[in-house]
Amino acid sequence: MAGYAVQPLIAKVVVGIPRCSLAIGARTGSWTRRGWQRPQLSAWLRASALGLTATAAVSLWRRCSSTRPAAHRHLGRRAVASATIRGGSALPRVVAKAGVAGRPLPEQPLPLPLCARDGLVEGAPPEDVFTWDTVTKRMPKILQSVLDSLPATLADEASLLEGVRSLQQEMKEGAQLQLLESDSPWVSAKSWNQDLASFLEKGQGWHEAPWWVVENYMYKRLLQELARCGAEAARYDPFQPQKQKALAASVGALEASLQPLMDVVAAAEATPGGHEDRRRALEAALVRSLWGNQADLSLSAGKVESANGGAPGRMISDNTDVALDILQQAAGRPVVIVLDNHGLEVLCDLVLADAILRLASPSSVSLHVKDAPVFVSDVTEGDIPGILEWLDEHEASLAGRLRARMADGRLRVVPNSFYTTARTFWELPADLSTKYSEAAVVILKGDANYRRLLGDLHWPYDTDFGAFVQSFWPSAGLVALRTMKSGVALGITQEKQADARAAHPDDWLTCGVYGQVLASSSFSV
Repeated sequence: MAGYAVQPLIAKVVVGIPRCSLAIGARTGSWTRRGWQRPQLSAWLRASALGLTATAAVSLWRRCSSTRPAAHRHLGRRAVASATIRGGSALPRVVAKAGVAGRPLPEQPLPLPLCARDGLVEGAPPEDVFTWDTVTKRMPKILQSVLDSLPATLADEASLLEGVRSLQQEMKEGAQLQLLESDSPWVSAKSWNQDLASFLEKGQGWHEAPWWVVENYMYKRLLQELARCGAEAARYDPFQPQKQKALAASVGALEASLQPLMDVVAAAEATPGGHEDRRRALEAALVRSLWGNQADLSLSAGKVESANGGAPGRMISDNTDVALDILQQAAGRPVVIVLDNHGLEVLCDLVLADAILRLASPSSVSLHVKDAPVFVSDVTEGDIPGILEWLDEHEASLAGRLRARMADGRLRVVPNSFYTTARTFWELPADLSTKYSEAAVVILKGDANYRRLLGDLHWPYDTDFGAFVQSFWPSAGLVALRTMKSGVALGITQEKQADARAAHPDDWLTCGVYGQVLASSSFSV
């Protein structure tokens, strides 16, 4: 197909996707979004203006926290950071675990993590209420969807039903966390118990421990209940019924959006010297992969709805040009894509992988997946054969290309148990750190990988993404593609925050309408 035919096809794929520029440089966070009382905010502003010493700032933090116990996490972190910067004092701070090479922005104290009880504070912002509702309502509903879809061989297992219902009650009541006991490979009790120890020592339960920890922990507890039913049940994917429904619901999107996108890629590949055509085709694949992330069964508590290729959401942070620059420097080097959801999203991601292989000439593309079923729809190694079989029926040419690249080693599926821990990306194990450091770029898909990248911490939303990443990330390039479904974010300008809050005052951070293409590169230009 001639090169001039590419542009109209791209328009069909990305029509309605607005673009916005991402401002460079971090600014002071919008602390009023956290529901501070005016006297507290004024106190902090006075402290900053006067350049208080570290001791005075900490004293101010403690006085304010006595009047608003849970909300002081923002005031305290901000006051201490301000005092440290202005006074040059060395204050105690949260640090990464021993043996970790580095963590984000080491010159600043780490913010506190999101936790369920944040949503109980008087005047708590909607995103904190969302966290509370997730732990006490949405997560128990996910377990109920598992019980409702159990196969006949497990549906009458009294111990399983009792164990899962007890787990639901623990989350609702905020019970104390418990050590894991199963030696099943999917549970990984030994390593998990090491990570749980600090929360158990503090007496923290489902409502006090970090949301990121308890959400991941819930899936391990579910898999443990299954493992107690025997070896066969220990390898049963409790979310397989929902995953199959999600694939079936994606037929319309495949025909309406992904097949035209593959035509764009084929046209660019066939155009001699078509540098700009290739760049535009890669952009279309990248952006379509982003909006595929809107389909997330953990957000809908396991309920499958019809997916389509209609109008996407709104871009709130856009580093697409940086991402494309990185991909165009990937020739001869590995590319890593850390997958997220099954269903429509994984189809979009496989089209992206195919496009990168055809248009960017990397030495290989590795698809990193979970080693065990978690977060309802997350892709595991065991899902890949079934996805390819589904593609045999609905898009045989794509299935054939993917299998051919797997056969010659240029497309690989790489499971790793790290992706089902509650550890952050600055706590990477040595094997993954090596893989990342060898890659031209790591592409992180979805909200869960994004939360792991940020540690699920209360970073100011306008924190500069480039400065954040380059302070600890091992690979030359990083691209994060995410639709916003949790109360953590960075790389969003004050102006964009205000626009989003005006349009969606109650749920702009969690509704999945807003998308981010965030990219950072250490390649020399």
